Amino acid sequence: MKEHRFFTEIAFIPWNYKRSDPKTVRLLADNTDYYAICLHGCNHTDNEFGGGDYKELSALSSAALWRMEQHQNKTGLPYDPVMVFPQGRFSSVAMKVLKDQGYLAAFNSTLRATDGEEPPDIEYQRPATTIYHDFPLFLRRYPKDKSNFVQDIAAGRPIIIVEHHHAFRNGYKELTDLVDWINGLGEIKWKSLSYIAEYYFGKNIASTGQSNDLLPQRSCLNRKVALRRFLSEARDN
Repeated sequence: MKEHRFFTEIAFIPWNYKRSDPKTVRLLADNTDYYAICLHGCNHTDNEFGGGDYKELSALSSAALWRMEQHQNKTGLPYDPVMVFPQGRFSSVAMKVLKDQGYLAAFNSTLRATDGEEPPDIEYQRPATTIYHDFPLFLRRYPKDKSNFVQDIAAGRPIIIVEHHHAFRNGYKELTDLVDWINGLGEIKWKSLSYIAEYYFGKNIASTGQSNDLLPQRSCLNRKVALRRFLSEARDN
């Protein structure tokens, strides 16, 4: 990242808040100009944020924040209060919950909610859509189509590249070549997801009401969820 001048945000599964390796934590903590972490669901189970039960989604969102607070207390590593949805699935109710819980924004590979129709084309032309309860949802893109990034720059939209860990099994050249190409298109400033949300919507992390008033919602810590989380890890690995 230092050599190719870009920033990486790790979508961190709050379920893993007790499992971080101290060496990895140090790597991120010593390089805050290049690294940040944000929330990736709560347990990262199937369709976790795709349902329509406000109470259940509220418990998941609250528990996710509580876990990230515990992780920060344990490691000293801060986090961005933004959500990356597991499997890219979310409902309009989930967006309402995130807004009510004090999240800054959500980032996803599609703008279509599980309980809605495909948004109008104009929504893909904005920096972020706010059609779901006036809560910002930013679009991230996979590296395969370079023309999308050219359009993003021309329209003043943020450049957000998404990829999963399996893409780097043979090294990072495909990604760094893309980054070098993007950097050659203009004056590019690579920043965290919370910075992007604040830049476009003027929000302040300090005003989200995190930390002291968050209670651990144990509803997402039962054995059924633990089994589903284990199976998800086995599938990913």
